[in-house]
Amino acid sequence: MEQRKDVLTIGIFALVLAIVLRFGFLPLENPNALSVLIYLQTGRWVRYPGTAAEGKPPAVTTPTQPPTQPKPSGIYLSSEDIQAVELNNLTDYAPNLQQLGLSPLSWDLTENAPKVLILHTHATESYTRQPGEIYEEDSDYRTFNSAYNMLSVGEELKKVLEAGGVSVLHDQSLHDYPSFNGSYSHARETIATYLQAFPSICMVIDLHRDALDFSQEPQLTTLASVNGQRSAQLMLVAGTDTNAAFENWEENLALGVKLNAVLEKLHPGITRPMQLRAQRFNLDMTPGSLLVEVGANGNSHAEAILAVRALGEAIIAMANGVNL
Repeated sequence: MEQRKDVLTIGIFALVLAIVLRFGFLPLENPNALSVLIYLQTGRWVRYPGTAAEGKPPAVTTPTQPPTQPKPSGIYLSSEDIQAVELNNLTDYAPNLQQLGLSPLSWDLTENAPKVLILHTHATESYTRQPGEIYEEDSDYRTFNSAYNMLSVGEELKKVLEAGGVSVLHDQSLHDYPSFNGSYSHARETIATYLQAFPSICMVIDLHRDALDFSQEPQLTTLASVNGQRSAQLMLVAGTDTNAAFENWEENLALGVKLNAVLEKLHPGITRPMQLRAQRFNLDMTPGSLLVEVGANGNSHAEAILAVRALGEAIIAMANGVNL
């Protein structure tokens, strides 16, 4: 009899929950509610391994509206700025970078609603430990410690963007845990859920760090200078429709070309050549999607943080207007 009551209770709960989801009564502005929705649609809690035993997802970061500030004048890009952009083309396409770079860019990241989503397909990626940095690595150059993996890099970018008047959501799902395989599929499900909950999002930034063969020394290290300090470099990766549907991949590439040019204008040497790949890397989900490699595993965490601050500065400059 007790078992039948349990089954009846569960059935009623499922019916009520279905009605709530069907008719939109779930308060999606509530972080916990959004976490539940992500679980219902993907079967994955947004949580850290350390809290898995508790059976509760951590709160999804909710954007705080930054104080109103005078809007800067933006940034100017010339034909020469676009010509400075280098492209490592790994496809059969031959895009016209000059034409793409000088095409109009119309958006407004400074509206009140959430405009930017930061996430990490490979959240546990980390850098070379430095003296005084004490944390465990799950495997080579990977850690669950959110103070040293890509979650910390995403948090730094969020701070820079919010200080510039941009409303940001930062998803902290470990899409590469417990298995690295399927990371992009898991990330795609998460992005789709956020876009459904927050249709105002027009830019999705997937932050990674690069690496080569872990068994070979020295490890891949990138080097730039930001305001006189040693920094990692940034590499933008663009996708195409070679292997999957990606109708507006050239529009996405155009954004990358502009951002690359702005980065070099603000901090010469901060970028590595852009990559154009056959894969789409979930970049098809919004016209403003970006995949950014922040340094490499041979870099220090501090160098990566300095590089991502430069990335945020460039995005803010573009948000305030790109004059061609």
